Amino acid sequence: MCGAVIASLGWGASFAVLADTLTFAGWGGALQDAERKAYLEPAAKALGVTIREDNMDGLAAVRAQVMSGKPKWDVVELGSTECAQAQLEGLAEPLDYSVIDATHVDKSVVSSHWIASHAYATVVAWAEDTGAPVAKNWQQFFDPQFKGARALYRQPWLTMEAALLGDGVAPKDLYPLDVERAIKVLNRIKPQVVNWWSAGADSAQLLRSREVDFLAIWNGRVNEVKASGEKVNYSFDGALLSHDCLIIPKGAANKAQAMKLIAHIMQPESQATLATLIPYSPVNSKAYDLPIITDELAARLPTSPQNIDKVVTVSPEWWVKNQAEVRQRFALFLAN
Repeated sequence: MCGAVIASLGWGASFAVLADTLTFAGWGGALQDAERKAYLEPAAKALGVTIREDNMDGLAAVRAQVMSGKPKWDVVELGSTECAQAQLEGLAEPLDYSVIDATHVDKSVVSSHWIASHAYATVVAWAEDTGAPVAKNWQQFFDPQFKGARALYRQPWLTMEAALLGDGVAPKDLYPLDVERAIKVLNRIKPQVVNWWSAGADSAQLLRSREVDFLAIWNGRVNEVKASGEKVNYSFDGALLSHDCLIIPKGAANKAQAMKLIAHIMQPESQATLATLIPYSPVNSKAYDLPIITDELAARLPTSPQNIDKVVTVSPEWWVKNQAEVRQRFALFLAN
């Protein structure tokens, strides 16, 4: 079965001890479908291994596996804050950068025990046909003089950063976040926030239905709405750049092969191919040197040469240290 990819969805444990078999655990859905084509199938062929797949639901599952002493997953994709937390808790193996080439990856998302796999951005998007005044940047978004109906993400991360950028904080001065200042800014426009969305699909529907005139939304979601013919638009100016990332759970049975799989995922061709299948952005800048990514596609990706200088990178390390306190403060803000 060498060179094969099998979507096991939970059967990987019985294969974890085989040196020619790896188990990759990701978010499932359309993203993992794209990763299978861009990452896993080419890697299985190149490495001569069988790559089994599983779905996971976050860091808690990784923690439970590591604590059991026999993790069944070899490579896991998490959000960057979870990766930073995994490193802090000792749940991840150190990465071997003599195997993994991170030369052309932003050093802010290359850590001793994790590396970013792809990026996405939170942008300001707006409807162009409602007749209402619409915000086209964070400064306008958080100005109550812009009376249009708006929506925000129902989480402190990203929302706090957006508020501070809207209040004039320079990107280089964003961290440490001034939480009370952010709450003050959010209170300023709270009566005009008609929806606090939690799921990406909900944010897209708010825009598609014109329940809002403008909103904070992930770039992939608004691009889907725009591609369907809706009269909407968005901007990468001040967009908040977030990442998913890869770890090898502590005690993984196939650490050496897992390292090679991550190395393959980080190759420019793998990164570029993913972007053609789903609107997630390469973190290896060399991906943009390949003809796989057209100029038209590059214009829709936040890490492309034409957009990278416009975006602001979110700090997972700051959130790991402060998330409990800030989540509590944000919940209090929403409740009042």
